[in-house]
Amino acid sequence: MRHITIEVDGVRAVAELLETNAPRATAALWESLPLTTILSHTKWSGAVCGFEVATEHMRDVPALEHPVCSIYPGTLVARPDRSEVLLSYGQSEYRSNLGVEYGTRVGRLVENAEPLLAVLGRMHSQGDKQIHIRQQP
Repeated sequence: MRHITIEVDGVRAVAELLETNAPRATAALWESLPLTTILSHTKWSGAVCGFEVATEHMRDVPALEHPVCSIYPGTLVARPDRSEVLLSYGQSEYRSNLGVEYGTRVGRLVENAEPLLAVLGRMHSQGDKQIHIRQQP
């Protein structure tokens, strides 16, 4: 099972990739790393932040795998067609201005989740932050 390190504001957590659930999307995310980009609080989805993974790997994923709309705290959900990954820190649902949308669960935090979720929760009032994501050997 592959793991990634996620860092925001100096707080690091480890997430496992859900390869059985989403083999294509997790492979695309893995091949896109390392990644440093802007993490923003989403407008429509509730307690969740999102970042862009604008690589050919992500855009080559042909469809959603096991689509979900609910996003549980500490869960990463991808929309490869939008080159987007969301990371929830509380109650959230994949939504847009059109209503409920769907994504693919690609990972979940397994180490040091609570401190990272606290950082994400403060983003609502603090604004955008940088996120660093790397493969874990």
